[in-house]
Amino acid sequence: MQRYAYLLLSFLVLSPAVSAEQRWIQGIGYVEPASEVRRLAFKHPGILGEYHVQIGQQIKSGDILAMQQNREEQTAVTVAESQLLAAKAELDKVLAGVNPYEIEAKKHAQQVTTLDAEYASRKLDRIEHLRNNKYASEDERDLAETNAKLKQADSRRLHAETRFLTHFVRDVDKQVAQAQVSVAEAQLQAAQRRLAETYLTAPIDGTVLETILRVGESTFSVGSPEPAVLLGNMAQLRVRAEIDENYALALKEGQKALIFGRGLGDREIPAHVSLVKQIMGKKTVFAKTATERKDIDVIQIFVEPDGDMQVPIGLEVNVKVAIN
Repeated sequence: MQRYAYLLLSFLVLSPAVSAEQRWIQGIGYVEPASEVRRLAFKHPGILGEYHVQIGQQIKSGDILAMQQNREEQTAVTVAESQLLAAKAELDKVLAGVNPYEIEAKKHAQQVTTLDAEYASRKLDRIEHLRNNKYASEDERDLAETNAKLKQADSRRLHAETRFLTHFVRDVDKQVAQAQVSVAEAQLQAAQRRLAETYLTAPIDGTVLETILRVGESTFSVGSPEPAVLLGNMAQLRVRAEIDENYALALKEGQKALIFGRGLGDREIPAHVSLVKQIMGKKTVFAKTATERKDIDVIQIFVEPDGDMQVPIGLEVNVKVAIN
């Protein structure tokens, strides 16, 4: 009779509802969402600004749950956006080069100086012919020659200026301007990512179980993140139970089980074993009886109800698992 005194300790017992060949083992555990309870914290230190949800509220994956005070992060995004606009404007300026009308005007001026140089060259030829026939002086020839050289030099100058304006944008200038745009884009993305990290978002659909921090409190404590929200999917609950190591080899997925306990009153909820962990551990759930052993190793199993089970998260219950 002493072994039946350990109600919450894993043990072997015969079920009165089945034949003598049917054996049961018993353990103790607690109710949790099948999604587990998510303890959500901010990624970086900061001050909690506000909650966007309330306890018991149903939320969808991606919904904003809370936010840190983020005025500095918002300012950083605004500055980065301005820097990107400036870099893009500089790139457009470089790619545009010189005003096309200025290039067109320079080409027309080049054509005029080319014609002047040709005229001056023909005039020099005529003066040279007249000087040979003693109809023009040496000074007139020198003046015509000098004028022809000046016109040719001016034509070459305008030709060089036209080429300079036409090829004003160098490849290296384009590369520098494009690199500045890339750097500005990367800085904007980093600022936007840092701002996004001041918002706490839901990783799953579920119910807000608890809001832990208060507005104005630090989201980090001694260098470690402080959970701000507890979240779980209440649509599917299960029991995480611990079974004595002596029965570890008798447990298998799919075995019939019963969920019962003081918190459930007279109810016994039909269930089944959905998972048997493949690693042993130390006992963490205790029945708080005088004769309970606390130094034993246990194996954890997940027991899922076969029907609806609306009970509080964390409720301590007993489970019985049928074995042959």
